[in-house]
Amino acid sequence: MTAAVSLGGFASTRQGIGRSMKRVSYCGESFLTTDGAADALLELVVAFPGGHDSELFQLPAVNSDGDEMVVQVVVGPGSELISVPEKSTAGEPDTLETVAYLRDRMRTLTFPIELTYSEALFFAEYGWDTRYVL
Repeated sequence: MTAAVSLGGFASTRQGIGRSMKRVSYCGESFLTTDGAADALLELVVAFPGGHDSELFQLPAVNSDGDEMVVQVVVGPGSELISVPEKSTAGEPDTLETVAYLRDRMRTLTFPIELTYSEALFFAEYGWDTRYVL
């Protein structure tokens, strides 16, 4: 099962000389995004438990011409991504919402779940996925 999540926008079009961003490479392609978005994406992939379904994310990025774009990335527990710092004169896309969502998603996956006996029976009876219960 793959769930699509659209994140962020392009509220910021700041231009800068030598602005540091990160190029994320995956499946022979790459895209340029903010340090925060690249770091959060990689940390989320590392946090995926074995057997976790793949997820689809739409991330704000910039193309080789410096134009804003949205990148769709399907990632799962076995995804092998590479993130490399890169200087760019392109404006940074607004990734604050993206980073917040990815970090919240990571916390949801790694939060230790301690259920009472009755709670565990309730979730087991209805087949609910307890990985997402806080």
